[in-house]
Amino acid sequence: MYVCLDGCKKGFKAGCCPLIGLDGAFLKTQFGGQILSAVAHDANNHIYPIAWAIVDVENKENWRWFLDMLLDDLGDYMANKWAFMSDMQKGLASAVKELMPNVHHRCVWHLWKNFNKQWKEQEYRGLLWECARETTRHGFDQKMDRLKRLNEGAWAYLDKWPKEAWTRAYFRHDQKIDNICNNACEVFNSRIKEYRAKPIITLLEEVRMFAMRSIAKNKVKLSHHVGKLPPIQHSRLQKIRKESQKWTPIWSGDEEYQRFEIHGWPTNMAVDLGKSICTCRFWQITGMPCVHACAAISKINRNAEDFCHHWLTMEAYRDTYKHSLNPIPGQDL
Repeated sequence: MYVCLDGCKKGFKAGCCPLIGLDGAFLKTQFGGQILSAVAHDANNHIYPIAWAIVDVENKENWRWFLDMLLDDLGDYMANKWAFMSDMQKGLASAVKELMPNVHHRCVWHLWKNFNKQWKEQEYRGLLWECARETTRHGFDQKMDRLKRLNEGAWAYLDKWPKEAWTRAYFRHDQKIDNICNNACEVFNSRIKEYRAKPIITLLEEVRMFAMRSIAKNKVKLSHHVGKLPPIQHSRLQKIRKESQKWTPIWSGDEEYQRFEIHGWPTNMAVDLGKSICTCRFWQITGMPCVHACAAISKINRNAEDFCHHWLTMEAYRDTYKHSLNPIPGQDL
């Protein structure tokens, strides 16, 4: 049984960033089974459920069926630049590869679990996460070289994985979100935990009502909010702006007054405000100006909020919650 309610689909396509978390969770019914889910983030980092399904077992065939139905609802993954994130779901990676051979698919947790079984030293595990969080390819190579000197086996294991699947240094720029863990699905599964012990029809009704309540609650939550960015994004940008005071911007002399060399520790960075790019790649990956960009923006007396990507704004948030789920009468009717 597959469910993708029209309001969820339209809200996601209207204002959420195009990174979709995929996950499966056990049902505690007498019949067993699994609930598969597709969950996104809205502009204020709330979870936004898109679709869910009940299957007998988590395997490649059921994941392929679920993804096939999901793409029928959401449209062509290449044209819309959908990307996916998952953990250690059975058969999911191969189903994604078969159905969407060119899609951007992040699966850091799967790599971490397997790595942790073989190398339990804290230093190795710490380096793995440093590699995953690194945004520049030069910095990534440096950290990988350090791991190679410590343990060539651990390095070889990480090196064989597609880099675009687990390190920010190789993430594509289309999604404007730098998540390396599938937190959205974990929160969703946690919120519906008590429902997963109920009979199937009741379970599906509870999940539908959870989605309806969640969308309505989030719509009201920021209905009177003033400002270009939602609270979470505004708070994040404020921290970045404060940190940017440690950097010194130097104008390069271009006529548009948009290209700057930013000096600071540990190395200088190049920023182009017109193209929304920085050498550190944080801006390109997240859609939010990095510390170097904020230093340059301050130099030209502009507001950093004006340089944030649309998917981080209140306009995108309102576009998401323009859509809602229709109320329905009880089972007797």
